[in-house]
Amino acid sequence: MDQTLQFVIPALMGVESTVAYELKKLGLCQVKAENGRVLCQGGPADIPRMNLALRCGARVLLSLGSFQARSFEELFQGAAAIPWEDYIPREGRFPVKG
Repeated sequence: MDQTLQFVIPALMGVESTVAYELKKLGLCQVKAENGRVLCQGGPADIPRMNLALRCGARVLLSLGSFQARSFEELFQGAAAIPWEDYIPREGRFPVKG
């Protein structure tokens, strides 16, 4: 079974439709242009394809989860609920600067 991933591609204002077009030409699913970004779905093998082929997108980001946070506590609880162990090994490091 192929894993479906949600991607976010930031784009400069005004070129979101061009990024969406490029993603559709690559065969990505659920392509949706929004202000300043384009969302799409694909598999792990699509990550290098997008990185090599996209000419207008700023970068390819993997969405690990989404939630509304109106306070720091909600942000903390939402981030803690993401299954980080699926993405970062036990002895791995994930530096955060704020």
